Amino acid sequence: MNIYEINLFMHHKIPVKLLIKESGRMFAYFIIGALLITSLQDFDLNNLLYKAISLSTLLTFIFFANTYVLYYFDKKRKSLSEKIWRKAYAVGYLSSLFFFFIHHFFIQYFQQKGYIVIPQDIKQFTGWRLIVFIVYANFVVYSFVFFIQNFILHQYEKSRIQLELMQLKSSNADTTNQLLKQQIQPHFLFNALNTLKSLIKKRPDTAEDYLIRLSDFLRASFSHKPSGLSTVAEELTICNNYMEMQKIRFGDSINYRVDIADTDPDLQHLLPVFSLQPLLENAIKHNIATIENPLTIKIVKENNYIMVSNNLQFKNSMETSTGNGLVNLKERYKILSEDEVIINNDNHTFSVKIKILRNEHRNN
Repeated sequence: MNIYEINLFMHHKIPVKLLIKESGRMFAYFIIGALLITSLQDFDLNNLLYKAISLSTLLTFIFFANTYVLYYFDKKRKSLSEKIWRKAYAVGYLSSLFFFFIHHFFIQYFQQKGYIVIPQDIKQFTGWRLIVFIVYANFVVYSFVFFIQNFILHQYEKSRIQLELMQLKSSNADTTNQLLKQQIQPHFLFNALNTLKSLIKKRPDTAEDYLIRLSDFLRASFSHKPSGLSTVAEELTICNNYMEMQKIRFGDSINYRVDIADTDPDLQHLLPVFSLQPLLENAIKHNIATIENPLTIKIVKENNYIMVSNNLQFKNSMETSTGNGLVNLKERYKILSEDEVIINNDNHTFSVKIKILRNEHRNN
């Protein structure tokens, strides 16, 4: 087994306390129901008391015997694929059958001593009929106990697997976020440092402002967000710092506008970390930006979506693009909310729409 399988196996033990608590409640109801049903035809207080003691003793032993047998075989198995249910049922059934006979002999002994009086409907079973009755009754009672406890364990296992899947999704989302950041930073930093080097020589005052913007941008990019999410307002701040640096670099060749009111309540809702900035970077990377034909980039809100759009004026010599930015963004949305990233290209405008994540739109 690899490390993951060993860790999963070590945490895959039967929850004994949960099993006793959940199935014990059902057995209590079963005992009460069985006593009421068997006493409907001929109600007698002594008869009811005998049956209450007898049934309670039998079921309590079978209950704990089956719990121990399941726990024992689960502890001894060497892998998750090893089936324990047949062995557990066989051993548990034989153990409870043995106790069933011991219980019957004790009842007979106490009856002979005059401590208890066996009801007439039970006295009729003698000889081979008694053996058949005990085998059959034990089969019914033990099977009920066994299948109820296995139902409890099945529900627990189902919940545990769902929890592990959600944890894996969360881990996968965090890994994807880190990969995306690693793809953004080297390319961006190379251009940013070259621009800063040029500004220091030609425009020192502007270089200082550029360096402040770069510092704020990098601080946001290196901040750790375990959830992989940030607010719309935080994402727009990152975009603003990024575009201010690009304005210093390209001047009036780029027009940038955000049409979202400062009072919009959706600013406090969520987006995947670094989901907007790569869309701005792609627009600048793949399109010509000149004073005569400026590149116009807009961020607007449409219903439950944030849309980033730009006019299309492709470069004659396109930079090689892996498309990883959009692919990663799509994958993160599948993990976080199962929503699609909407891409539209009408040969005049290119736009990408991503959904604002409210609580009801997120996978927990």
